Amino acid sequence: MATLQNFDAEIAKTKQVVEDMRTKIEQSGTVLDTLAQADRKIGDANFDLENARIEDVLKQQKVMEGNIADLIIGLEDATNVFGAEFESMKSYTGWENLVGVFSEQRKQRMRTDRVRNMSLAGNLQELLAKSDTIVGILKAQKQILDQ
Repeated sequence: MATLQNFDAEIAKTKQVVEDMRTKIEQSGTVLDTLAQADRKIGDANFDLENARIEDVLKQQKVMEGNIADLIIGLEDATNVFGAEFESMKSYTGWENLVGVFSEQRKQRMRTDRVRNMSLAGNLQELLAKSDTIVGILKAQKQILDQ
C-alpha cells in the first residue's frame, strides 16, 4: 500500500514538529519564570523577545495541528484503500466471470484461490502500526497542552 509508505514521512515530520514545539514551550516557560522573578517591565527587551517566542510557538502549534489533521486524513485514505481491497475479495474478476460462463464451479474455485492467496495480514498490521503511531503523537500533543 503506497499510501501507508508515504505515511512514514508525514509521521516523522509531525513528530519533529511536536518535539520542536515542546522545546520552545520549555524555553518560553524558563524565560517567563526569569522575567517573573526579575520583576521586569513590559517594555523590557527580554519581554519583547519572549512575546515573539510565544507567537512563534502559537504559529508552530497551528502547523502541527494541520500536520496531525493531514495524518488522520491519510490514515482514513489508507483505510479506504484497504477496505476496497477487502471488498474486492467478495466479487468476481472479469476473468472469473468469463470462466463462469463455461463452469460455475471453476469460477468459484478461482475466486477461492485468489482470496486465499491475497496477503491482507501484512497490510492490516502496517495500517494498525500507523494508527498506533498517530495515537502516540496525539498523546504527546495532549501532554504538551496539559502542561
